[in-house]
Amino acid sequence: MINHKLEYRYKSDAHFVYPDYDGYNFSNINSTILSLFNIKHDGKDLDKKLYSNICGTKKVVFIYIDGLGYDSWINYLGKYRAFKEINESGIVSPITSIFPSTTAAASNTINTGLTPAEHGLFEWRLYIDQYDMVMKSLPFIPVYKQDREKFIEANPNPSVLFHGKTFYETLKENGIKSYVVSRSELLKSSYSRIMYSGAKEKKRYDFLFEGFLILKKLLEKIKDNSYVFFYIEEPDKMEHRYGPGSPEHLESLHYMAGLFNSLFENLSGQDISIIISSDHGFTPVNHKTYVSGVENLMSTKNGKRMPETWSPRDMAMYSENPEKLKLFLENQLNGKADVITKLELLESGILGSRKVDEKYASRLGDVIVLPYSGNTVWYKYYEDDIIKDRGMHGGLSREEMIIPLATINLKDIKNY
Repeated sequence: MINHKLEYRYKSDAHFVYPDYDGYNFSNINSTILSLFNIKHDGKDLDKKLYSNICGTKKVVFIYIDGLGYDSWINYLGKYRAFKEINESGIVSPITSIFPSTTAAASNTINTGLTPAEHGLFEWRLYIDQYDMVMKSLPFIPVYKQDREKFIEANPNPSVLFHGKTFYETLKENGIKSYVVSRSELLKSSYSRIMYSGAKEKKRYDFLFEGFLILKKLLEKIKDNSYVFFYIEEPDKMEHRYGPGSPEHLESLHYMAGLFNSLFENLSGQDISIIISSDHGFTPVNHKTYVSGVENLMSTKNGKRMPETWSPRDMAMYSENPEKLKLFLENQLNGKADVITKLELLESGILGSRKVDEKYASRLGDVIVLPYSGNTVWYKYYEDDIIKDRGMHGGLSREEMIIPLATINLKDIKNY
């Protein structure tokens, strides 16, 4: 069953779709999983009608497909056997991504159960006040090579990215074993060592077919109440490099669909609940705009201008006079983007709350640029700081914000 009409409930305007944290959002998945295991919590579950088919099972699998927008599910994946089966025997719904609609924020959400306002890891690029530099958050390395020596001398601690309990630690405290299956290079990162704390096992793969085989063997082996997190990166890579809807992107979906087919052939009929979703969709990069003439309005620290942060789909800038910078950018970006101040961002609640912990507040920026679909906006802090991708995400366009949520119990698949 596909809940097509659900999309019409979400608040939207001419350019943007806004996150619905009240039971129809990526951030509601963790609480739902806790409820499936009868674990009490203070979070907000997904609306029950989105997952009523997977209650009362011992094995729960969350498959996180990076960069899979709802339209990709409907227009492309739906023609493949495994996904036709999910559409017919399971429940498929369009839900909203968090904001920013980015992997960094969503990964921290799915690994903690917190909204961006609560966990503070908003984007791929973040200004980290403790080190006075812009960093790539998940790899935990400086963006600019000029900061590398300073970064090493600071003896950096990746715990600065997040302070709190992971989702896997919560599960462990409640007697649920959890497992992580992800790419080798990602599991080696400082971020992964922190965020997967509490998992019983972390299993690495180098090739996607290998990951599916590991998942199959793991599900055949585990007997107790267990949660498995499986991360798939391929669609996101192809959309960044070649653009959404490109032959390369579609081939990645074709390949992935074949692996789902093999998984279902081996496990159909078993009592295994599967939840599939994504962190964000994509918008094509049709128009690139580099703002100029803003230098005198940018904040300085230690004698240097503070760089722009976040991404070209949600650029954040620091300024001592945010209202003046906002007006300047609005005039320069007329018809291409909305511009809001930090206060307006917080008051909107699109981060999941109207309050952000003080220790994360410096990561927000004072002015945020929200480009319309197909547009990117950036400032060249260094001349080579240019937009290279053909597809991007992070903003509030419908393509980025509407993502699929699919639930199916494999025992409901008959005669596969």
